[in-house]
Amino acid sequence: MRWARAGVLLLLAFATGSAGAQTMLDQQQRLIDIHNLLIDLPPVEAPAAYRAYQVSLGLEVITIPSIDGTTGGKRQITASDRTPLFPRPRLVLGLPAPDDFRAFVGLSYIPPLSIEDVSTHHVGGESGVAYAPGQLAVGLRVHAVHAFSRSPVTEPQTKDSLETFTYGAELTAGYRFERGWTSLTPYAGLGVTHLHGRFRVTSDGVVLTSDDTVLALQAGVRLLVADRWEAVAELDAYPGRLVHPNFRLAYLFDLR
Repeated sequence: MRWARAGVLLLLAFATGSAGAQTMLDQQQRLIDIHNLLIDLPPVEAPAAYRAYQVSLGLEVITIPSIDGTTGGKRQITASDRTPLFPRPRLVLGLPAPDDFRAFVGLSYIPPLSIEDVSTHHVGGESGVAYAPGQLAVGLRVHAVHAFSRSPVTEPQTKDSLETFTYGAELTAGYRFERGWTSLTPYAGLGVTHLHGRFRVTSDGVVLTSDDTVLALQAGVRLLVADRWEAVAELDAYPGRLVHPNFRLAYLFDLR
C-alpha cells in the first residue's frame, strides 16, 4: 500500500511539474512560432506538377484556426481574432530538366497594405526538383520566407510588430490518376522548417525572440482540369504547434 501511495504521489508531482514547466515566456514564444508558421510557405502542390516553361498564376488561401492567446494572466490578440483566412498570391515557373525529371522555381509576395489595422509585407521563394518517370513522382523542395507584420497584439490601440524568417525543406511523393481531360494526384510529404521570429511591443519597446526547428507534415490532393486549371487542398501539420488546411487555385499556361 505504501508503495502504491508513493507511486501516486510521484505521478502527481510529475504532472504538477510538467504543467508548471511552461512559463509565460514559453507561452509567448509559442505564439511567435504559431504566427511564424502561418506565414511559412508550405508546398500546397503535388511533386512534378509543372513541365518546362509552364507558368502557374495562383492564389493560396491560408486558413487560421482558433489560437489561444493566453500568456500568464493576460490574453493577447491573435491572428484568429482578426480573420479566419487570408490570401497569398503564388507564381511558379517550370524549368528545363533531364529526362524523367521536373524542376521549378516559385515566388510569393504580399505588399504592405493595411487592412483593418493589420499589414504584412511578405516575400517568399521556393525551388524544387522531382523524379517522375511515370505516374509516381518523388520530389525535393526548399523554401524561405521573410515577412514583417504590424497589428494590435498587446493592446487594441497599439500596433506591435513581428519580423519573421523561415526556411526549410521537405520530401514529397504523389501518384497521378488520369481520366479523360482531368487528373487527380494525392500526395504526402515530410520535412523540417526553421523558424526565427522577433516580436516587438510598441508601447514599451520590449523585444521577444524565438528560434526553433519543427517537423513539417503535409498531405493533399491536386485536381488538374483541361491542363489549364488546378485546385489543390493540403493539410499542413507542425506537431505540437499548428495544424491547418490550405488551398490553392491557379491558371496554367505555357511560355512556349
